[in-house]
Amino acid sequence: MKKKRNVDLTKDEALNVILKHLTAQIRQGIKIRDGIPEGYSLYGVSKNEPCWTAWIPSSTFQVGAGRIICISKRKGKVIFDGLVGE
Repeated sequence: MKKKRNVDLTKDEALNVILKHLTAQIRQGIKIRDGIPEGYSLYGVSKNEPCWTAWIPSSTFQVGAGRIICISKRKGKVIFDGLVGE
């Protein structure tokens, strides 16, 4: 049984609830692959760059283009984050 709250939800608590909700929602659609997907050119990223690419389908947050986030295997940093056509 959940404990009953005696005080209203704070702004920070509300933010945490939202972040948990969005994280659960987005994880369902993310597809991780090794390298850049065939047929895509990511601005500023060489096709030969060793990276992990996360594909976030358009239905997750917006209509139309999907989103790709590319992480460099060498640097462990985001090297591309943008919308791409499906």
